[in-house]
Amino acid sequence: MPQFKDISERLFSRIAINDSGCWVWTGAKNEKGYGKIGLPRSSKTARCHRVSYELANGPVPDGVMVLHRCDNPSCINPEHLFLGTAQDNSIDMATKGRNFVPDNRGERASWSKLTEEQAIDIMTRRISAAKFAVLYGVSRSAIFRIWEGKNWRHLGNRS
Repeated sequence: MPQFKDISERLFSRIAINDSGCWVWTGAKNEKGYGKIGLPRSSKTARCHRVSYELANGPVPDGVMVLHRCDNPSCINPEHLFLGTAQDNSIDMATKGRNFVPDNRGERASWSKLTEEQAIDIMTRRISAAKFAVLYGVSRSAIFRIWEGKNWRHLGNRS
């Protein structure tokens, strides 16, 4: 862990405590709401809840995740954090009703960048993956996943 004093001062100067006792990170966050903080003398960033856990409890073993009891991704309160495996995280998500919902497919999925009409176009029109990627602003691998039936599989494979 980089110099604790410096990072702890920065970390704990950017929190707001809510009614649930969560220490909500008010700095930069990733797309899923997890706080992120730049590490001293490095171009790398770390998730704030993980840094907070390590400051309070010591290093997190390799392959272990820092999970939230409060289910608030921006919370960095060490009392709300615990260690677990990927399987523990999946069980925790399912128990709290945050697991993937199978009917959340296609453009209803929050992460979808394409419409159903665009996906059908990709499956049926014969142009290169590179041209589709430019046309729809996605990666070529996203196009290949559609062609292989890995994404948008509920619409059927490429004809």
